[in-house]
Amino acid sequence: MHLPEDHEDRGMGTPVIYTIVAVSFCILIILAVVFFSNSRQNNLNPSGKTQAQVSPSPTPEIEMEFAQGQEDIESLYRENKLRAEDLDFWDMYQDEKPVVTAEPSTSPTPEPSHEPTEEELAADGMHVKITHRDGEEEWVEISEDIPLYTYDFTNLKISGGKMAYYLDGEKQSFLGVDLSKNSGQVNFETLKSSGVDFVMLRLGSRGYESGLITLDENFVSNITAAQEAGLEVGVTFFSQAVNEAEAVEEAVFVANNLIPYKISYPVAFIMEYIANDDARIDFLDVEEKTQIAETFLSEIEKSGHRPILYGSTNWLLGELLPEELLSDYDVLLNDQASIPDYPYQFRMWRYATDQSIAGVENNAAYVISFVDYTRK
Repeated sequence: MHLPEDHEDRGMGTPVIYTIVAVSFCILIILAVVFFSNSRQNNLNPSGKTQAQVSPSPTPEIEMEFAQGQEDIESLYRENKLRAEDLDFWDMYQDEKPVVTAEPSTSPTPEPSHEPTEEELAADGMHVKITHRDGEEEWVEISEDIPLYTYDFTNLKISGGKMAYYLDGEKQSFLGVDLSKNSGQVNFETLKSSGVDFVMLRLGSRGYESGLITLDENFVSNITAAQEAGLEVGVTFFSQAVNEAEAVEEAVFVANNLIPYKISYPVAFIMEYIANDDARIDFLDVEEKTQIAETFLSEIEKSGHRPILYGSTNWLLGELLPEELLSDYDVLLNDQASIPDYPYQFRMWRYATDQSIAGVENNAAYVISFVDYTRK
């Protein structure tokens, strides 16, 4: 026996079942598509490589930015028809290192070494050439610590071998004659009347071989006659001292022999090599010769007389230490050049040798003094 409800359930069950099955199948298909799509999206990076090849995984934010950037680039490709090589400039900045501009060097660039020529040394006004005893020449630098001479040699006038120096039209010099026993007999009255103001008389010398000190044979007669004629007198001593003790001995000898006389001009210290012969001083070095000269000059000064250092340019600059002497003592320069090469101050100048001088038996030498020693 069938109930009414049974007939109704049987009649409507089959369509419902089909509908449910169809919907379920569609849902399964949709789920499958979604799952497959997500699975593929997770296994591929933006460049198409598998996830196993990319590590680490980007965060969602980075994925979004990257995807947006990819869309922008793809849009540029589509809209502007760009090629890959058109975007090469992006790579220009990836490996480029910052350019560092080098600061200019502040240190001076060393100048190449240059050996000055003879012409350059002669023209620079800072060197003077000397010749040593062995003939070797040397350019000596002029010291800034020693006073230079200030004479204007255009103001020199020479007449008959007699030199005079003028300033503003007035004579500013004094004429002398250098004398010794080698000069022979001298008429000092004739010298005085010819315009000579003073004489430098050889007082004595030390033998360059024997080492003995001797008085010049004509000294006493010469100084007596010179002073009687009204000439001013200075003296010279030829030294061959080889140490300070001998220098003191020589200075004492000079001072003792001047006791009877009053002289106004200086006592000159002369030390020179002997031409074509050996001498006692040949083995002395520059320091030793300098010390001997300084000792003699200082001892003369102590005795109450004015000392003066005699010498040529070669001797003063090559055989002595100029800084030790030239700033402290007057110089009597022995130089026959028309204009001396000697750069430093000198007070007297033995400028002409082997001169035939009226009143002198043999040839003698003229001396000019730029200082009136009678007033000093």
